[in-house]
Amino acid sequence: MKKTSKVAKIYDDYVAHLNAEKSKRYEGMEEWFHSSAAGLCARKHYFSSIEKVTGSEIDSDTLRLFRLGDVIHEEIQNAIRWYAKDNGSRIFIEKEIFIDDLNVRGFIDLVMIDDGVLYDIKSCNGWKWKTIFGKKYYNPDSAKNYMLQTATYAYWYNEFFIPDNVDIPKLKSIALLFYNKDTSQIRELTVPMSCIQDAVDYWHNVNESIIEGKPPVRLGFAPVLSWECSEKYCSYYEACGGGIHK
Repeated sequence: MKKTSKVAKIYDDYVAHLNAEKSKRYEGMEEWFHSSAAGLCARKHYFSSIEKVTGSEIDSDTLRLFRLGDVIHEEIQNAIRWYAKDNGSRIFIEKEIFIDDLNVRGFIDLVMIDDGVLYDIKSCNGWKWKTIFGKKYYNPDSAKNYMLQTATYAYWYNEFFIPDNVDIPKLKSIALLFYNKDTSQIRELTVPMSCIQDAVDYWHNVNESIIEGKPPVRLGFAPVLSWECSEKYCSYYEACGGGIHK
């Protein structure tokens, strides 16, 4: 039997504690859809925001991966704060947003206001990197949900933030900033501005489907992609009854 290191156990407890603290920002806000789940299964939104189902417990290995992603986010954001302090640049970091007409709530990772660029920071493993940037393993759907998430933030910024701040330019571009956890490479992926309308359409479809109750299982919408229906990737897999696998 494999013996668990005392230090590893302490670290796992610490990471679980940090995750619990981070989760508090969602308490009392359960009715809002999560921007981070843009482009994903409509039933995920239903179970999370309508039935308010508590997702399955996350294992220690996954929590460590989440924490690593948080550390990368914080490091990049701290670098931008350092840069902005020295250069007088205007920035948004971890800006909480609410989009009432779409019932969406989220947090913008980064906006370089004077440059007119909104970023969402993503950490990924080497395989995911290949599906996004590699020629041999490239998959056009690999970053689709990330694009819709970022475009959701851009919709709020241009439509609801700008009108009240006339001295601030509208966005010139939106992008995903990927950090490869295997190699520490950093690379940007430009998100087409047309994705803003795609994101709005997606959220309208989610809202319309939920008015009628639990969205039916239908590949392409609930779930959007087949890999979503998995105990590994969906904390509502049990509540959903196995999705496309039932």
